[in-house]
Amino acid sequence: MQHTTKKRAFEEASLVFQMSGVPHTTVFDALFARERLGNNSLGGGVCLPHCRLVGIERPMAAIVLLHRPIPIDPIPIDTKPVDIFFFLVVPETGNDEDYLDLLRESITMLEDRQFCDRLRRSENSVEVCSCVMNWVPPNSLEIESQDEKLSQEWEQLNEEVEAEAEHELPTQGVESPAVAAVETENTHSRG
Repeated sequence: MQHTTKKRAFEEASLVFQMSGVPHTTVFDALFARERLGNNSLGGGVCLPHCRLVGIERPMAAIVLLHRPIPIDPIPIDTKPVDIFFFLVVPETGNDEDYLDLLRESITMLEDRQFCDRLRRSENSVEVCSCVMNWVPPNSLEIESQDEKLSQEWEQLNEEVEAEAEHELPTQGVESPAVAAVETENTHSRG
């Protein structure tokens, strides 16, 4: 887009979503209502407006690239004007956890400055889609996911040990052995 405002960027994205069968006014109203809670700037000239919609079956995204960055209100932390708007619309399921992983991955992708530079150099929608489809999450994202899984397993193991200890009564004069799972420093490399 050549000359625009934040509102105009939202309108353009809403028209893209309309091509998928969602009324543009419905998307626009939902996105702008969420934006009123605080802008979704990620810094570095990137913004991730997102919302939930009743009646859609799958997540959808639209990317609006501006030729010239525009200031947005409220002003982002780094005060940089925005030239990349990545709009994300997900189905309303009633469960806030359903699409958190998708939102986290979108944030990680948009915080990748090399990815954003490739988006900015894209000359058409095919190149933009190619950037998104070919993006590979950094290893740290996979490691964080593994660490979280291990942490959950440790918590579950500790709970099971505590539950067993409560059910077993020590015999007189014999102390019950203390057993606990202990988490240590992560030993795998973070290449």
